[in-house]
Amino acid sequence: MSTGKYLSLEEARKEQKLDRFAKEHPSKGNKKVFDGLLDRMAKNLPVADQTSKKG
Repeated sequence: MSTGKYLSLEEARKEQKLDRFAKEHPSKGNKKVFDGLLDRMAKNLPVADQTSKKG
């Protein structure tokens, strides 16, 4: 059991409070990058075109 005010993922799953967990831990991901990565993983293609660019 967590000691803070936030639910852990394990607690949220056990207590069926995933909606509360999602509100407490908002996503900061990039949907376009994620979808591209997932698509390439499913097709087993290289990720070279998604490397980070500095500058």
